[in-house]
Amino acid sequence: MIVSIHQPQYIPWLPYLTKIEKSDVFIILDSVDFHKNGLQNRNQIKTAQGAHWLTVPVKQRLGQKIQDVQINNSTDWRRKHWQTWQQYYGKAQFFKLYQYELEAFYSREWSMLNEFNIELLTTMLRWMNIQTPVRRSSQMSATGVASELVLNLCREAGATHYLSGMGGKNYLEPKSFNQAGVDLVYLPATLPDSYAQLFPKVGFMNHLSALDIIFNCGDTWRSYLPSEVIKA
Repeated sequence: MIVSIHQPQYIPWLPYLTKIEKSDVFIILDSVDFHKNGLQNRNQIKTAQGAHWLTVPVKQRLGQKIQDVQINNSTDWRRKHWQTWQQYYGKAQFFKLYQYELEAFYSREWSMLNEFNIELLTTMLRWMNIQTPVRRSSQMSATGVASELVLNLCREAGATHYLSGMGGKNYLEPKSFNQAGVDLVYLPATLPDSYAQLFPKVGFMNHLSALDIIFNCGDTWRSYLPSEVIKA
C-alpha cells in the first residue's frame, strides 16, 4: 500500500499529479496551518508575456488551518480567472474539450478555499485518468506534527510505503518509519523537456500548472514525461 500526502494546492503542477498516480492512496493534508502566498491559493500559467500567477484571494488569520480558510469574494476573481484561461489558452489544441466544464466551475460561488481546491483537483485527476482514491487528513483521526503526523496518517491508511517528494528528506525521521514498518521512498520531481505550447517566443516552460499540459496535449500528456526513477 503506497501512500502519499500533500497540502492541497490551486491548479497544481505536474509532479503533484504524477505522485498521486504512483500512489494507492493520496491524503490531502488540510489539517495543518495555512501559508498565505504559497501554492495553496495560487499557481502559474503561461501567457504571451511569460509565466503569470493566478491567485485566489483569501481571508486569513494567524494559525488558521487550511480546512478553515475562506475565500475573499469582495472582488470578482472567478470571472477574472476564467477570462484569463480563455485569453491565453483559448487556442490550445485541446482546450475546447474542457472549457465548458471549467467555465461552469468558475461560475459557481465558492466560500471555502479547501473545497474549491479539492473539487478542482478531483476534476483534474479525472481529466488525466488518474484514479487514485483521495482522502483528507481533516477527516482522519491521526495527530502530531511534521514527521510524526505523516507517519500517523500512513499508519491509519495502512501504508507499507510512504512516497515523499525530495523535500521530505529535510524533516522526515527514517528511524521512526522503519520501526513502524513503513518504507520511505523518495520521488524526484520529473518534468517534460518539451511539448507543444502556445507563445513560443517566451520559451518553453515546464514549471506551470498541470492544466497547461492538459490543454495543450489532452490525454497524450503521459507521452511527454521522461523516464522516472524512484530513489529510496
